[in-house]
Amino acid sequence: MRNKRIRRAGPAAGLALILATVAGCSSDGGNNEDPIDTGDTSSPSPDAEGGEGGDEAELVALYEAYWDARVEVENSEAGDIQLLSGIVTPEMLEKELSRVRDFQSNGLYRQGEPAIENITATVDGDTAIVESCKSEEGWDIVKDGEVIPGVVPDDLIDVHGHVVTAEKGDGAWLITDTLPAEEGTLSCA
Repeated sequence: MRNKRIRRAGPAAGLALILATVAGCSSDGGNNEDPIDTGDTSSPSPDAEGGEGGDEAELVALYEAYWDARVEVENSEAGDIQLLSGIVTPEMLEKELSRVRDFQSNGLYRQGEPAIENITATVDGDTAIVESCKSEEGWDIVKDGEVIPGVVPDDLIDVHGHVVTAEKGDGAWLITDTLPAEEGTLSCA
């Protein structure tokens, strides 16, 4: 049994490397129009003048839209990266495009969706940090119509923090970048 595992290590390691370049993208390959259940039960603080309470709600909605679009893009063999337009900045769109192209050039796509829970937004003027707890368990990698078992790294399957930055410009929030989980403050243990 150990020999079998060693023989699989080469392709699995290569796919893991590819996955590392696309980690964070989601898609099940289908025409799934259902939004991801984020498990978010928080409610932003009410603000009659549309201040931070409104911004926090907008950022949570933006983050949910981001994951809905990523899942749709990654779950398709020829995902339309433009689904992220209006959600992320042009620079972030280029990063996503590069990641998805690497994935697709290897004939890979995703199936299922990640679990996204406990979305929080911290606003500081026209910038913000949006965090969640994420697990990619059940968001499989597929090649030639077959799920490739054991390719998604354990650190992506385990519940872990996911952090993005956002900026408000021309009255609208856009996601600008992802940050290492260690830079977030949300506990996902």
